[in-house]
Amino acid sequence: MHLRIVVRAEVYPTEDVERVVRAVRKVFPTLEFRVSEEGGRVHVEAESTELSALKYLKDNWRLRRVRKAVERILKSGSGSGVVRARLSKHAAYVGVASLLDEDERPGVGEISLEVETDEVEELIKWLTG
Repeated sequence: MHLRIVVRAEVYPTEDVERVVRAVRKVFPTLEFRVSEEGGRVHVEAESTELSALKYLKDNWRLRRVRKAVERILKSGSGSGVVRARLSKHAAYVGVASLLDEDERPGVGEISLEVETDEVEELIKWLTG
């Protein structure tokens, strides 16, 4: 399965960069994050081509018994060759991989996840299986 995983979170001016890195790393523990600045905005980001980068999400959703809801959200955020999702930065700080619905706008921000793959349905089945 071809994969390109991109994880990104904006660091708001009131936030500490290290705390945002810590939050994102809790739900993506195998990724190496870097801090970048673009247009005056600071971001924490990482990329991977390894399915194992998503294993914590899969396990967290299984343990919390939210796989059906996750499947619905992932399907609504998927298109031709891409699965997009947004996770709560606040929940990630305590190690919970909580997906946000399309209309949710958390005050503390979000973590964006984008996965390019040639097998969208298979990826969603694996994540929610």
